[in-house]
Amino acid sequence: MAKTTLKSLAAVLNMSVSTVSKALNDSYEISESTKQRVKDFAKKLDYQPNVLAQSLKTGKTQTIGVILPKMTSPFESQILEGMQLTASALHYKIVIMSSMEHEETERIALQSMVNKAVDGLLFCPIHERSNVDLAKQIFNKTPVVIFDRTDYPLETHKVGVLNAEGTFSACKHLFEIKRKKIAIFCGTNQGITAKRLAGYRQAHQQFNLDVVPEYIVFCAIKSIEDLHLQMEQHIVRLLKLPNPPEAIIGASDTITTHLLGVLAKLEINVPERIAVVGFANTDLALSLNPSLSTIRQPTKDIGAIAVRKLVEVINKTNRSQIEWEEINLPTSIQLRRSTIG
Repeated sequence: MAKTTLKSLAAVLNMSVSTVSKALNDSYEISESTKQRVKDFAKKLDYQPNVLAQSLKTGKTQTIGVILPKMTSPFESQILEGMQLTASALHYKIVIMSSMEHEETERIALQSMVNKAVDGLLFCPIHERSNVDLAKQIFNKTPVVIFDRTDYPLETHKVGVLNAEGTFSACKHLFEIKRKKIAIFCGTNQGITAKRLAGYRQAHQQFNLDVVPEYIVFCAIKSIEDLHLQMEQHIVRLLKLPNPPEAIIGASDTITTHLLGVLAKLEINVPERIAVVGFANTDLALSLNPSLSTIRQPTKDIGAIAVRKLVEVINKTNRSQIEWEEINLPTSIQLRRSTIG
């Protein structure tokens, strides 16, 4: 069976090639009834556009690049789902690469996206200093929107959450249940850490409580086995202090979701001895033992908004007139047995 082309589709519909092309691309010049008729026939005849021809004509590939530090938790998969659904609705495809929390891998991914001639790039940097010069070079020619880890020196649209608000809410909840000695476990060299630590400090200040430096813990997230070992060592150290903590806040999804397992291995009862709450978007939080209190982020909204803002920039002929926005969405806290028993 011969492949349906734009020309053969136009012949079947008794229309010009130009009219059919405009109808398929939602041109304002074509009536809604004609658009629908063309699209119905295109679907019936399984018409597939010639992407290469379109690219040569428009100078665009209709692809969006996505670079993120990892793809190992529900947090990332939910963001990608929001991106995929929105990109598809706007007639874009996405190409995904992971930097694996490694700066050289991130550099290679950035350069690879340039080589793929993506129309725009959605970038979640490892931290606020990673590959800044290269990102700025890319931004001079290719639209870039920063998402999730938005503390990054690139003047563009940024889409994330109110990170400080999340940790502030977690501390407030723990203070209210009489857990005033709170440790916080953070990821080393992660672009979210500074603001989440700021919320932790703000909560202590507002409730007139001193921040204990020994309670602020940093873990290098290289592998799960290594992370477990680090957390075990830190917990053992903390519990030997004259005033050991009564609660732990996890400042990242990976840390939070693994805390219960580490505490169980050390035979530390949760929440009786240590209460646990932290950033985690896993749907399994309710099924853990005990069920995990979490700070949830609106992941699909982050992905969807990031795509929409990027496509807006792609379609702008003069980027110098754009007013760059930093969009920070609110988090929500879901209380379960790991803090309220």
